[in-house]
Amino acid sequence: MRHNNLMNLAWLLATLVLAGANYSHASEHSKAVTADDPLPGAFAAFVEQMKSVDESIRQFPAYGSEAERVGAYRNIFRSTVKAIEADIIQDADYPYFRIIDFWIREGGDNPDQLYSFSPVRGGEAYRIWGKLGSAKRVEVQLYAGEPWDGTGRSAGFMPYEEIELAADGSFEIFVTPKQKSGNWMDNPDDTTTVFVRHIYDQWDESETGQVHIDRLGYEGRRKQTDSADKLAERMKAATKTLEKTAVGWPYFVNQQYVQSAAPRNTLSPLVDTYSLGGVKGRWMGNGYFELPQGKALIVKSWPTKAAYQAIQLTDMWFASMEYGNRVSSLNTTQSLLSPDGAYYYVISATDPGHANWLDAESLHRGVILMRYDGVLGEIPQQLHPSTELVDLAELAEKIPGYKPVTERQREKVRAERRHHLQLRSGR
Repeated sequence: MRHNNLMNLAWLLATLVLAGANYSHASEHSKAVTADDPLPGAFAAFVEQMKSVDESIRQFPAYGSEAERVGAYRNIFRSTVKAIEADIIQDADYPYFRIIDFWIREGGDNPDQLYSFSPVRGGEAYRIWGKLGSAKRVEVQLYAGEPWDGTGRSAGFMPYEEIELAADGSFEIFVTPKQKSGNWMDNPDDTTTVFVRHIYDQWDESETGQVHIDRLGYEGRRKQTDSADKLAERMKAATKTLEKTAVGWPYFVNQQYVQSAAPRNTLSPLVDTYSLGGVKGRWMGNGYFELPQGKALIVKSWPTKAAYQAIQLTDMWFASMEYGNRVSSLNTTQSLLSPDGAYYYVISATDPGHANWLDAESLHRGVILMRYDGVLGEIPQQLHPSTELVDLAELAEKIPGYKPVTERQREKVRAERRHHLQLRSGR
């Protein structure tokens, strides 16, 4: 198993809450004994941050329906787990990858991707190794700070097209300050994180990919236990991460997709993210959907020359909607192409019968993300996606070649998705 047992983390979260409730009742003797100990204060600050996040989250416009309120508190717990894993458990000298998949979701995470993160020290030497497996693509990115939060930059990127793979799909990438032959990335002094994406377009039973990391020269060193000061420092970092993640993402959605973006139930023009400091060859579009009763949103998407093309839904807290036991994302390999040469996706709360149904279930509003990877050149305007809000009863006449899908077919697709995700994540 490549992940920490989240049962233990759930127990830890419960402990945090109980500790917060009992902390103020500590005896004067206990306070005197721990007066010079940095740990209780750092722990108390983390607990207070949880309470502060709780109050902040309830002020967001997205804290509305029951489903949205449930999503809000899931967002808090996800963010807490991330803070614990990223800042308290992970170590840049003895690194292991932290995984974002269907278990913990954040930041508009793509259901077709397995995200692997590890802290690294800028200017030091690391080796990343693994296998492509059944993934369509694999790519590596370096972060200095937190670009998603506006407080950092992309410090390096190696796309799939530049990675030399062995005959069996295995790879070895060196991230060092001095150039090496083969797969090599410069590690600038300000690098803080390495980020690996495995991108899948087929969710089947094939052997999935894997990735691992070592700091060169530390593979056999004996790791020392953190001092009290070091752990307190980690707890302070986790406190900041908790707030940035739990509050930062819904703020981003409200600012970028609700207040500043195109009108609801429409899509923005596709944008070359590389021109904005993002990944080379990655284009994206987005929108904000809000579905009145009895309505569905049709997204018309044309095939392009992108190596990978997909659509997904997220909630207003910017977490991907359930995608293992429901279908809230589809890539073009998984999608039905209509006779006119376009893909027609239907976003609705109830099953419309169309093959390309994106299941919004109990959420009547959320975010639409369109992704195009491996784009060479431009995506012409005439191939940009479009939307139309229609009555559910109109779908058959609006979609060329409309063919109803049975519930048994739906169940088969959901079972296949669930099976693949268990293989992909090792859960």
